Amino acid sequence: MTLAQTRGLTAAGLAIVAVTYGLARYCFGLFLPEIRQEFALSPETVGLIAGLSYLGYLAATFVGSWLSTVFEPRLPILLGGLAATTGMAMIALAQTPFVLALGVFVAGASPGLSYPPFSDVIVRHTELSRQNSVYAWINSGTGFGVAFAGPLALFAGGDWRLAWLVFAVIAFSVTIWNAATLPRRSVHLEHARPRVSVWILMDRTARGLFVAAFLFGIVTAVYWTYAVELLTMLTGNPRDAILFWIVLGISGVTGCFAGGLVDRWGLRAAYRVLAVLVGTAIGTLPLLVETRLGIYVSAACFGVGFIVMTALFGMWSMRLFREAPSIGFGFTFFLISLGQGVGPVLSGFLIPVVGHSALFFAAGLLCCGLAGFAAGKQAEGVRP
Repeated sequence: MTLAQTRGLTAAGLAIVAVTYGLARYCFGLFLPEIRQEFALSPETVGLIAGLSYLGYLAATFVGSWLSTVFEPRLPILLGGLAATTGMAMIALAQTPFVLALGVFVAGASPGLSYPPFSDVIVRHTELSRQNSVYAWINSGTGFGVAFAGPLALFAGGDWRLAWLVFAVIAFSVTIWNAATLPRRSVHLEHARPRVSVWILMDRTARGLFVAAFLFGIVTAVYWTYAVELLTMLTGNPRDAILFWIVLGISGVTGCFAGGLVDRWGLRAAYRVLAVLVGTAIGTLPLLVETRLGIYVSAACFGVGFIVMTALFGMWSMRLFREAPSIGFGFTFFLISLGQGVGPVLSGFLIPVVGHSALFFAAGLLCCGLAGFAAGKQAEGVRP
């Protein structure tokens, strides 16, 4: 692809990640206090509904990877955009907890369909020297989506349904954009159908990657799902919680520089530093609520750390699974989402017993522990 085509593809990819990840999947926590009050949801029910978002992702991840490998990446990417549109519209129009939960499930499935296939698009259609940068920019779309959701929440006030309707319209527009931009046929597939076995996932060098991805999903789900509720409960000011969300999203935009970070530091060093950064942001949030500055520092550290860490997981997997990028990539993010599905469900049952603060402390310590648990010699093997 020419440089102009690569930039167009990058922009379209960033946009679909913004609506599927940043809006459809992660914004449930932003509106959780209002949704919980309107439907009179218990902590256990909230945890189960939030877990459905991740369950939807799990159900769609292998479908998206399979469609991308056997047919072409364009198909599952567009299906993901339509799932985001449908799911967010259902959330906006829900009149019962069941319809709300179904909408959360469909919306959560959208990044599972659209995100893994972009690894195929990047590997097959961009120059090797540009791949880190292109992927980092596309991955940073989560931060852009989260950052956009905050101001809209302020504008909507207590009308959370209006916000979700706007999200649905944006998702549909971005899907049309991708339909016009994505390559219609992979050059690779015109020569031969790939013959790939799922046994490539059993490679010993990928064990550290997979374990780290699963645990990272568990601890970060606590923050995404319950941070706004924790702040609202401890500060009594919903506006501060929304501003916190805006800072989180804007900070996540810096994930577009992850490619340069890995090129300079190497994957192993970058992974260790960021695991500690994310863990500190999670564990200290209950201690920082006394000051607005402390709240925003936690949000900024988590936003930067989370987006860059997910980029590192993606780069790591693409280097281990060059022959079938979307399969290794999809399974890596399947495990992150499996952890993120387990996290809210466990949290929903633990919060009534130990409280929000203790839960955040424990999740933060576990995340910091990942720095020494998974970043071993395997990471050096995929260093650029």
